[in-house]
Amino acid sequence: MNINRDTWHRLVPKNATFGLPCPACANGKLKLDTTGVNIVEPKHSIDYRDDQSWEPDNVVERWSARLVCDEAPCGEIVHLIGDIETVEVDIDDGDGQTYWGAREDVLRVRAAFPAPPLFRMSKNVPSRVRRELDLAFRLYWADTSACVARLRTAVEALLDHQKVPTERLIKNGPNKSKMKRMDLYERIKAFTAGAAHEGQLDGLRNIGNLGTHGGEDVNDEDLFDALEVLQFALTGIYDTKSINAKAAKLQSKKAGD
Repeated sequence: MNINRDTWHRLVPKNATFGLPCPACANGKLKLDTTGVNIVEPKHSIDYRDDQSWEPDNVVERWSARLVCDEAPCGEIVHLIGDIETVEVDIDDGDGQTYWGAREDVLRVRAAFPAPPLFRMSKNVPSRVRRELDLAFRLYWADTSACVARLRTAVEALLDHQKVPTERLIKNGPNKSKMKRMDLYERIKAFTAGAAHEGQLDGLRNIGNLGTHGGEDVNDEDLFDALEVLQFALTGIYDTKSINAKAAKLQSKKAGD
C-alpha cells in the first residue's frame, strides 16, 4: 500500500487544519483544536527591532499547536512545535499559469509528540520493531537522514525477532575455528536465502547506511520509498499467515453458504 505523500509536509500554511493520522487509533485524523496556533516572538528578537541594522528577515518567531483526534472515543492529543519561515509564493492566475507573487510566513514543524505514524503497522509486528519505527516517525520532523537510519535499525530488530544469528563459525583448517560477527548484509542473506524479501531488506540496509552518514545523500523521496518497501516487507513476513487463512476460507466457500 502506497503512502499518501501529500499528507506529509514540514512546511504548512498558517491556516492549515492538518489532518495527520492519529497515533493512537486506526481511523482517526488529527485536527487543530479550538485554541488554534500560538505564535510568540522571544524577547531577544523584539529587542533587536530597535537596532539600526534590523531587517524584517531578522524576526524570530516560535509556535505551538495542539491537535486532537476527530474520533470521539479516542480523543488523542498531539502537540506540534516549530518556528516561522518565510517562503516565496507561487500564484495561480486562473489560466493554468503561475508566477512569483510575494513572500509569505509559514509554519515549520520541528517536532510532533506523540508522533503520527508514517504508515500503519499490523498488530502482528513485534514490539521492538514497533519501537524502532515509532522513533523513526519522531525523527521525520527533525532529520531525514536520521529517520532513514532508524529504519535500518528496525530491520536489525526484525532479524533479531526472527532469531537470525549475529555470528557464524569460521573453520581455519581441521582443528581451528573461530566465531565471526555477521554484518547486516550477511544476516539478511541468512534470513532470506534468495527469497523475495532479500532485495527489499537489502535495499533498506543500503539506504539506511547512507542515512547514517548524514548530509544530502538521502532525501524525502528516498525516505518514502524506504517506508513503502518496509511496510510491504513487514506485511509479507508477519501477516502472510493470516492472509493465507483468509484465502483458504474463501476457497472453502460453497454455493449457498
